[in-house]
Amino acid sequence: MTLPSFRLEALAIAMLASVIGLQAVPAAAQPSPECNEDDVPMNYSLYYEDYKIESWSTSLPYLKWILDCAPGFPGNNDRNYERLVDVYEGLALSSEDDMQRAYMDSALFVHDFAPDSLNAAGVEVDPFDWVFGKARFIQKHNAMLPDLQTEVGGLYLAAYDLDYTRLQNYYVNYIIADFVSKDRKGDAVDFMGRAEVDFADDEDVMNTIETWRGQLFTSPEERIGFLQGQVDKNPEDGELKAELLQLYIDEGIRDMAYELADQVMNDNPTGRLYRTVAKMRLDDGDTEEAIRLYEESLDMEGGQEAAREVYFNVGIANQQEGRLASARSQFRRALDADPSYVQALIAIGDLYVTAVQGCGTFEREDRAVYWLAADYFDRAASRAESNTFANQARQRRQNIQRFFPTAEDKFFKNWNPGDRFTIDYGCYTWIGQTTTVR
Repeated sequence: MTLPSFRLEALAIAMLASVIGLQAVPAAAQPSPECNEDDVPMNYSLYYEDYKIESWSTSLPYLKWILDCAPGFPGNNDRNYERLVDVYEGLALSSEDDMQRAYMDSALFVHDFAPDSLNAAGVEVDPFDWVFGKARFIQKHNAMLPDLQTEVGGLYLAAYDLDYTRLQNYYVNYIIADFVSKDRKGDAVDFMGRAEVDFADDEDVMNTIETWRGQLFTSPEERIGFLQGQVDKNPEDGELKAELLQLYIDEGIRDMAYELADQVMNDNPTGRLYRTVAKMRLDDGDTEEAIRLYEESLDMEGGQEAAREVYFNVGIANQQEGRLASARSQFRRALDADPSYVQALIAIGDLYVTAVQGCGTFEREDRAVYWLAADYFDRAASRAESNTFANQARQRRQNIQRFFPTAEDKFFKNWNPGDRFTIDYGCYTWIGQTTTVR
């Protein structure tokens, strides 16, 4: 039962040893564990109990055993490798400087080899998640990985090539900005041509492309320098400050963006400005501050006109913090503000999929939750006025269909097609919704 897939992790160990000045053990010399199917549940339980309480170092040996012997257990998915990233991240954040980078490099290495290792073990994996996840990981830890920030744009481009429908305007803009920052303006123009076709129905992306085309061959550095001088001469000019702030955001100059945003919010606060800064905070992982700014924007002039956007993004922030019930409440408020806002329906479906992935089990009752998620994806596809969102919803529905309860599952649970079934048990008591047995 022993699999060779996890031997790649020995390279990460060797790399870690070299960073801290130890003699690295050759990858070929790494001993293979003795794998016994009867030991799988025990080792899974041993690592998962420590993982839940963030006892990273004690969970790691048992997690490695699982990845060697049963990487897809228990749901035949990539959850165990995702948790390995969490473990290395947790070890990095709780370690001294030299060890921090070694553990961070190990976490990044997991993103690279996990898909191939899982495929070799017969576990289906979505490569998009790992490419996109690596980019977000590097961005999230920019203070510890400053030398890798230039790789983020290329990773988002790779994710775009895999499935552009899962990327939003922020990432399209980031890819363009990355090309421009590397003086690859021709590549930026080519990419904008692709994005213009792919996102023809997305107003935000089309506006981003139009903006870039108007300024692409004007050096952002020169423009920033010019605007800084103008602001010094005209400190009361809100329009100049707003343009400069947007340039800071577009160019990823976060420290100056936040400093200027604070000034502008004090001098000339607007709902749009608050939402802009809130989105920046959300992208940078500062979810609580993002929520505060979004909520305050609603009370400003014209704030209610953007209510659906505000509630949706507050929902995303709550989801990132693991507050799934609160996230759903916000997505529902977005729908109340605009019943045609199918992105919120898709988000609720995604939320239920996330709930299953985070429950830690994959029994018949867990699989039944996918019926409810499919209800939301079907509803979104039928309501969507844009082909982009309709296709997104259909693709998500197709992705989860293979996880529906099997005929055998339904037989043993006495579930009959067409029966009503309520999701209100175990990890899912907060859901409290009824679906139809399929």
